[in-house]
Amino acid sequence: MSNVSCLEAETEVNCKNGFCFHPITLKAKTLIESYTKPWALDCSDLPFANLFIWGTEGKMEYAEKDNVLYIKLDFEGVPMFFWAPIPKKGVAVDYKKAIDDAVAYMQKKGVEPTFRSVWTPFKDMMKAACPEFYVMETDIAWDYVYERESLATLKGKKLHGKRNHINKFLSQHPDFEYKKLTKEIIPDCIALYEKWLSEREDTKGLEDERKSVLLALEHMDDLGLTGGCIFVDGQLKAFTVGERIRDDVQLIHIEKADTDMDGLYPMINQQYVLQQCQDVTYINREEDMGQAGMRKAKRSYNPAYMVEKYLLSLKDLSDATDLWGKEETE
Repeated sequence: MSNVSCLEAETEVNCKNGFCFHPITLKAKTLIESYTKPWALDCSDLPFANLFIWGTEGKMEYAEKDNVLYIKLDFEGVPMFFWAPIPKKGVAVDYKKAIDDAVAYMQKKGVEPTFRSVWTPFKDMMKAACPEFYVMETDIAWDYVYERESLATLKGKKLHGKRNHINKFLSQHPDFEYKKLTKEIIPDCIALYEKWLSEREDTKGLEDERKSVLLALEHMDDLGLTGGCIFVDGQLKAFTVGERIRDDVQLIHIEKADTDMDGLYPMINQQYVLQQCQDVTYINREEDMGQAGMRKAKRSYNPAYMVEKYLLSLKDLSDATDLWGKEETE
């Protein structure tokens, strides 16, 4: 099906400037989750599945030092940065030193030290330890979180349009079938994704998404993911993949549908929530990445709250023109 399983091969550990960074493979799941899960996260960035499917080919690496977990990110077109250092909960750590060590690493690498997608509790911890940091809201990374009941029933005036889309779909395809996503259906999901990809006029950046989708599908059981599908006339037309990130929060990682069929996106959204998320309170549908169309669509579902994230830096970067572009370094 794909060669993504080769990512589990041993990769040379990157040890520099006091850190030993490792690739994010399935073998790291237990260790990483020993740091992240006790914090009862409701943000989309730190679940292991997200790190694994998006961190391939060295884009994300982790290091463990003095009971603190570090995640380093190095994506094409963006200066290398860290997420907030994650202390092992319940263990006394020198959090200021943890931050200073990360800052020193980035300075030696020749990039302006920045901590991105910093979830509010970690932002508060970082500011308490290092009050000299500048803090900037980065709402392109804020997660949209909805009440499960709202997405399941679509009641109310604000969701009238969504009900109309679903009613149109039902009128045209009354015999549709919803199924749980099983191993046998994965090849059909990949074929549907490839069809969706072939119809995009601008595929810039979608090769990384393609790799991530393949990884998620191939390793669903290993990552603790679940999924659902919609079939029309015996053919797969939509699928979604998610996971439980907290007892009361389900996170949606992937959602793809045949764009030729009206109402499929709201339909797969609703059906997965109805049939496989019965015992949660909230659904996290991740960020909009600053894309106008995605932002409009996610706001139209009337979020219950946003998971706020911030950028922390040693100097004021609010007017920086190269913040999201590649910086030239030695």
